Amino acid sequence: MIKSVSVYTYELDDPAMAVAEIQKGLENFALLEHTVGIVMCDPEYVESDVYAAVCASLSFPIAGATTMTQAAGAEAGSLILTLMVLTSSDVFFETGYTEPIENGSCALEPTRASYKAAWDRLRKKAPGAVEDNPNLVFVFPPLLSENAGDIYIDVFEALCPGTPLFGTLAVSESIEFDNCHTLYNGEASLDRMAFILVAGNVSPRFLIGTIHEKNKTAYTGEITKSKGNIVHKINEVKTSEYFERIGLAKSGVLDKGVQFVPFLMDMRRRQDYDGVPVLRALIALDKDGNGVCRGNMYQNSMFHIMSPCAEDILSSSADMVEKIKAVPDKQAVIVFSCIVRRMFFGITPLAEAEMVARELKDGAPYMLAYAGGEICPTTSSGNTVTNRFHNYTIIACIL
Repeated sequence: MIKSVSVYTYELDDPAMAVAEIQKGLENFALLEHTVGIVMCDPEYVESDVYAAVCASLSFPIAGATTMTQAAGAEAGSLILTLMVLTSSDVFFETGYTEPIENGSCALEPTRASYKAAWDRLRKKAPGAVEDNPNLVFVFPPLLSENAGDIYIDVFEALCPGTPLFGTLAVSESIEFDNCHTLYNGEASLDRMAFILVAGNVSPRFLIGTIHEKNKTAYTGEITKSKGNIVHKINEVKTSEYFERIGLAKSGVLDKGVQFVPFLMDMRRRQDYDGVPVLRALIALDKDGNGVCRGNMYQNSMFHIMSPCAEDILSSSADMVEKIKAVPDKQAVIVFSCIVRRMFFGITPLAEAEMVARELKDGAPYMLAYAGGEICPTTSSGNTVTNRFHNYTIIACIL
């Protein structure tokens, strides 16, 4: 069984004051034999040394990533550092930090040694009490422009096949996403992946909320040539030409205001199709007219372009919250929402976070943070099916 608490600080300039606030939030929370922390904060907390000071004050390891806007308890805000602490007598935790991952390269080799070392440490903590693989891995990969989020799933499928993965790519407050750090025990990196292995008496449950299919536009097509997260052709024409034909681009450049075009992917041609919608974000058109997406774009897949609005996104978040509240025996709730969902709220950027805080503040401890891409298993009849990389979703892991 896991116990948890979520604490936070708004203090950005004074590391000692921030540490005092975090410690005050933990003073009545008794740690059991095995403890770990998930930390999320705005990049400014890294630059001000508050993040490092908070980590140095803790007696347990932490991992996480930078974000913008969070919620915990009754609070929702942008410049805030949030810490979710998990502790247990019969659940075991171990953290790891990979070697640097090159932009556009495979992440397996930079991860292999750190994963093995972390798994060996965890097994020594609990001889005979853990299986061949962890029960769950929290993952916090770097956001690299040429790396599809799917590659991080491939890494853990090679190292611990069948293990549920849950996490977020690092993100920042900048629309260029150029200051996105992963976090590990006081360190911060633009190109390393942090992770937490979880094993023992734990049965995680997962929920996914996404844009409703009623937001489909008339624009549809087939990915007729692609490689990884790069789309070369749609309907047998260059991707830039496709977008010019439907009025969303001119001279090979997406129109101003057209950012993060949502693709609702029809995955029925894939052997591992599980009926759960998968959305992808088109980030930009490159100099050759190819579409650059955040996740893999599977060749021969059909798609619809979506046109969501703030009201619909908030409605899907409210549906997710009701599902979370309905789950019995909750001890901890971790929620990640796509950063692009936040952008749809315009002059009310805290709308989703404030709603989550309002609805979940009296239940099990929780934390919400915004994601640069979401990693969560899709489920069918409550059983984990397969790990997926998502965009435009709100995801939850319930312990």
